[in-house]
Amino acid sequence: MTVTETLHSAFVEHAAKNPDATAVHSEAGVLTYGELDERSRVLAERLVADGAGPGVPVGICVERTPDLLVAVLAALRAGSCYLPLDPDYPADRLAFMVRDSGTWLLLTTPASRAACPPGPTVVVLGEAVTTEPGAKPVAVVPEDTAYVIYTSGSTGRPKGVAVRHGACVAMLADLDRALAGCDLSGVSAASSICFDMSVMELFNALCRGGAVVLVESALHLAESRHADRITHLNVVPSVMNSLLDAGALPPNVRSVVFGGEALHRKLADRVYRETGAERVFNAYGPTEGTVFCSFGLVPEGGTDEPTIGPPTAGDRVYVLDGELRPLPAGEPGELYLGGAGLAHGYVNRPATTAERFVPDPFRAGERMYRTGDLVRFTEDGELRFLGRTDHQVKLRGYRIELEEVEARLTGCPGVREAAAAVRGNRLVGYVVPTADAASPDGPAPDGTTPDGSRAEAALRSAVTGRLAAELPEYMVPATLVLLPALPLGPGGKLDRAALPEPPAADAGGPRTAAGTPTEVALAEIWGQLLDLEPSGIDVRSAFYDLGGDSLLLVRLARLMTRRFDRRVRVPDLFSFRDISSLAGWLDDESGAAPEVVRSARERAGARRAALRGRGTTGTGTGR
Repeated sequence: MTVTETLHSAFVEHAAKNPDATAVHSEAGVLTYGELDERSRVLAERLVADGAGPGVPVGICVERTPDLLVAVLAALRAGSCYLPLDPDYPADRLAFMVRDSGTWLLLTTPASRAACPPGPTVVVLGEAVTTEPGAKPVAVVPEDTAYVIYTSGSTGRPKGVAVRHGACVAMLADLDRALAGCDLSGVSAASSICFDMSVMELFNALCRGGAVVLVESALHLAESRHADRITHLNVVPSVMNSLLDAGALPPNVRSVVFGGEALHRKLADRVYRETGAERVFNAYGPTEGTVFCSFGLVPEGGTDEPTIGPPTAGDRVYVLDGELRPLPAGEPGELYLGGAGLAHGYVNRPATTAERFVPDPFRAGERMYRTGDLVRFTEDGELRFLGRTDHQVKLRGYRIELEEVEARLTGCPGVREAAAAVRGNRLVGYVVPTADAASPDGPAPDGTTPDGSRAEAALRSAVTGRLAAELPEYMVPATLVLLPALPLGPGGKLDRAALPEPPAADAGGPRTAAGTPTEVALAEIWGQLLDLEPSGIDVRSAFYDLGGDSLLLVRLARLMTRRFDRRVRVPDLFSFRDISSLAGWLDDESGAAPEVVRSARERAGARRAALRGRGTTGTGTGR
């Protein structure tokens, strides 16, 4: 087997040549190539003994420690494909992914065991791993599936994209050419393995002899004690803005790859101006095209908005009209992909696969993928992204089918109709309540008769709580707007453009100030994040309505976790959206108000001081 055949074989060769080189840096420990090779080999043999092999998906439900890489490599070395299962995903979604993909074998750790869906045979890393004589991995060929990643689905159900080893190898070869000369000695790995950018992060380093710097998320880069080792960063534009605002970009980053969202010239210029980055790249591609299909350098000092780069060498890119005819440079059309980077298709979705992976009219016997993206070629052969032909959106780099969110909203009790849209940096849900849900229906807990606003608040809370239990946090609407009816166009279809902007927080009127110690502490944290005076914050106002967004919500969870010495997750903040309800939850859970030992301003000052000296402190920004 040569290094050009599989996603992982180049790693095995590097491990054999340089076993003492560091492969992984993380808060939970460091692994050399030799250690990672040996642990993944032994585990792969155990998986083969349990029935793993080509065509057998192995679920990976592991937190972000070196065990994550051990598990992924073991599944691949056993000849199987891996199915990413984020332990923080809702239980129902994980169960669906396992059931839909036919996964009956799963790898986890003691820390993530409770998150595993019922049903599959579970192998727990860290427990004694024994192998049977002759339990050797089966040879893998380029057409075998390397991984299955689930994306949002327009039918209301997520769909699994099966990606070939050969497509992954072609992607890595394109990446080699694009990043020639970049320092890959420390490649950040901050993406969930449920997001295909993780494939580029992990294997760009491991298959090239570099080291993976594993962190919780890109927003936690500066908190890592290994932050100074990061030389190459893959990041979503909105996250980069937050990192720059906080002065939290690791100091030794020399190259940055943007993807997942539109990159604007203003941000590219800011990276060149405010950091030590010498090269900034912009990449584009759907999961069905294996991470990216275009990749280009964004030159320093340019005046035009960045393109999404030229097509990569391993891909065929067409810009076609409605009759599948090629369009000249400057003419907008739909982007179609062909070539080595194409995925197999969708797991157990033959009709959807046939609809999206269509015959290539320019290559007999081959296929091309309909992306649904509108683009045009520039005169010099690069691609400029123009928008979508459907209702798919990107938020923080995640692909979201609005129809899936709408289907979940409509399935909630008390909801008659629903719609969803992105407004600014947040996902907004629009709900038409049923008649009984929007009207008073009995006494309140204090014995009084509720008014309409109390009923609306109860509906919002119930809907948000249900969605948080069913969807990943990035797919849960940050704001719910109740409407008497959805706006319709002349043909009777939903008019998305007419969906109203979410109402801003009321600047006037009576406010309820923080009263309890927990409320006061929360108001200080909110004031720090939102640049507001804590004393002026109404404890009944939602975080988003005061100017918060999904990125600040991640920081809020981290600050609360530190302040109250207990884990606060982003889904918790969808269930308790204002200071009053958050404080009640914190106090009820602990039985008493949490101890508050330092003010938010004191902690912020300490973090800023730590950042200035992070070369020796290793502390972070408080995200």
